[in-house]
Amino acid sequence: MVTVNNSDYYNNIPAGRDLNNLPNTSSADTTVGYQYDGLTEEDRFVQKVLQEHYDKVYKENLSHSDPMAYIESKYCDVTSPNFCSYMTEDQRSIAYRNEKRMLQTGGKYSAGFARYDYALRNYKDVYTGASRSIGYIRNTDKEKQYARSVVNQQISNLFSKNGISLSKQADLTFSIDPYTYQLTVSGNADRDTLSQIEKLLHEGDNAKNIWTHAWICMHDSDNEIVNSQANMKKANQYSLWHEVYETTGYDARNATYRNGTFIAEDGTDLLALFKEKAKNGAGYELYSNRWLEYAKNGWKKENDLVLKIGFDSSGLYDIGQERGYGATQNMWMKGISQSIFEASV
Repeated sequence: MVTVNNSDYYNNIPAGRDLNNLPNTSSADTTVGYQYDGLTEEDRFVQKVLQEHYDKVYKENLSHSDPMAYIESKYCDVTSPNFCSYMTEDQRSIAYRNEKRMLQTGGKYSAGFARYDYALRNYKDVYTGASRSIGYIRNTDKEKQYARSVVNQQISNLFSKNGISLSKQADLTFSIDPYTYQLTVSGNADRDTLSQIEKLLHEGDNAKNIWTHAWICMHDSDNEIVNSQANMKKANQYSLWHEVYETTGYDARNATYRNGTFIAEDGTDLLALFKEKAKNGAGYELYSNRWLEYAKNGWKKENDLVLKIGFDSSGLYDIGQERGYGATQNMWMKGISQSIFEASV
């Protein structure tokens, strides 16, 4: 059975996160996958702190006979004894808007993630200071690490449920085709175990979701590819194939380039069909031009974005990059502060 080292902060699954929150596009029988929602762990943390803060302040405002007048006295009237002079103008402005909005909506909070909010002052790793003009860098590394911990636990649960037990010496490689998401397993386990693992990881969209997770983890915080398995040529070929397939239903690899277009095995003019069914003109121009570029040399199998990711007794580990998210690879993340989760208002 896979063991996730929960003594390590970065391998813990954050409280309140749902192991069953699979990607929205997952089919039935899918048990492995992580729904990336565009938020970072800091975003969620900021949202939680601000939600709790404004919920509390909302109740306090309601305790006054005229809640709106009380809010205005705190943030707009410099002569009032309630005036929050310890806040900056930017902080009073956002507090005023948030509290006013909650009063108007019956307590519904939807203020977002303002890092300069006074309520965040004790959380030095997310607080940007007292001015709205100071920006911040969104850290996606932690989110990838959390995704890894979730996927590891899902795979562990899947294996345990089906009686698969791997030794501490086990070292496997999952290779996943970028078009069909066919997953093959190799490594130092017996053939029956490897076959059983392949079967389980082909259930639903498990293999597709593992491919997507591996692909996302191959990018740094600036979204640059940092893995030797991948490059932009492969990424473009991958996106081209899927765009053509999802638009026309045809496999671009089987088409023949003839007289400036692509002919399917059944004689269909795929460029014409692609243009007819493309959702927008810009998309058609981008992918049709890219397709014609590939026609000069044919479809190159060596440019297929086949991804490999390792798997051992501690879970998944990355292959081909200096900074990985495996349990024994993530020491570089120790430099990323953990204290935001230990602070208290």
